[in-house]
Amino acid sequence: MRERLLASATQLFGEQGIAATTMAQIAEAAGVTSAMVHYYFTNREKLLDAVVDERIARSIAFVWESVEGDIAQDPRALVEELVARLFEVTSRMPWLPPLWLREIVNEGGLLRERMLKRLPIEQLQRFAARIGEAQRDGSVNAELEAPLLFISILALVMLPLATSKIWQSARGFPKIEREALHRHVSALLSAALRPAPQDKRVRRAAGRKEDAS
Repeated sequence: MRERLLASATQLFGEQGIAATTMAQIAEAAGVTSAMVHYYFTNREKLLDAVVDERIARSIAFVWESVEGDIAQDPRALVEELVARLFEVTSRMPWLPPLWLREIVNEGGLLRERMLKRLPIEQLQRFAARIGEAQRDGSVNAELEAPLLFISILALVMLPLATSKIWQSARGFPKIEREALHRHVSALLSAALRPAPQDKRVRRAAGRKEDAS
């Protein structure tokens, strides 16, 4: 029952926002009485804590689970793995992108402060450091800002999904298909990560200097 209530709450929060959702609406969506919602969560604040801890925080943990082998060594494979995980978690939790935009990204969002305390700072720093190493050895475009790369990845995946209903209602605009979006994001990032031609020339020149010395 608790899981059903959380599922109903997250669905409604994603569709209409937290402020516009009552405990009675959550109970109705779950097919129970309001008393049952209060029994499991006591009040709205406890419910929001549960949504963050048992849904959003777990999705973050899934995205940042450690990788092994070739993926860990190849920065472009690592980026593609993060993209794949974001698409997987949003497929399992379709309410997450609109909730992310409405209640976390927006100033005054009711989950914003809770999520600021749970940002995966250590993982973000390790990822940026790995991209920075790849830039220094010439395997990733040196023009990229490594600390901003994951923010860009997150926006490329989450923003189209969060705003898909807007685009679907626009005349002449095609429906945003998940698989097409995944291919699009992967192609953009693959091109962005590729070293620029001047980077290659610099590496060749550096190599000649080392040989001469």
